[in-house]
Amino acid sequence: METGYDHIIRAFVDKHGLSRGQVIAEIERTFSSMLSRWHQKNVVVVFADGQLSAIGYHDHPTGPVQTPIDLKSMRGWNTIKRILDTNLSTAACMDEVSTYKRKEKSIVWGKVISRNEKELHVELEMEFGIPLYAHCPLPYLGQHERHQLLIGDRRAFHLRRVESILIGNTPRTQFTVDRVSKALVELLIKDKLSPKYRQTKIRCQARYVGKKSFVESDRFVSKQAILETAEELGEHIQVKIIKRKKEKKYAF
Repeated sequence: METGYDHIIRAFVDKHGLSRGQVIAEIERTFSSMLSRWHQKNVVVVFADGQLSAIGYHDHPTGPVQTPIDLKSMRGWNTIKRILDTNLSTAACMDEVSTYKRKEKSIVWGKVISRNEKELHVELEMEFGIPLYAHCPLPYLGQHERHQLLIGDRRAFHLRRVESILIGNTPRTQFTVDRVSKALVELLIKDKLSPKYRQTKIRCQARYVGKKSFVESDRFVSKQAILETAEELGEHIQVKIIKRKKEKKYAF
């Protein structure tokens, strides 16, 4: 049988996209913190068997004393609900940041969906069925692209940063992408290699965005991969093969 608390928990799960366990943990933490301040003693709140129970603890010469706290007659429910909603929004944001942080510094493809005088807004192709949006400040584009990229254009981006920010009082996950990093050159070339060459060590030694990039590789890189990368970035790519010297082993 679903209790009133179960209904509240399910509503928060649906709203914030967190697991039931995450919501319960945040409810316990928020209630414990608020009641501890209101009662000026340590209060522990636990959810079990569909109910919240609260116990206050305070020191006494004879030893610690436990005092049950009646939650049903408690005032300030609206305040707690507002705080809880904010805390759950923060928890959901941090959970999302943690999920996508592992993709930071990787290559992502995206479509330009809007632009203004300061930045592009890009819909990322990262998770099937889940719309994720990034911003790309104009300084993170080469001069040759700042006025050429149009709404609807699909391009490769370097996922520069995944972080939480506040918009008003609401936490949000912010994705920042760029097309000027040397890493983008390296990742694009690797992305265009056949699977058996994906372990090739590629390093962009210098990049003059929109002009030319100088790349070193420890093995042959196909002309097709180089040409496709050059076309995507709108610049020449020069690849130099560096043969690594094998360490000599000596026996004594």
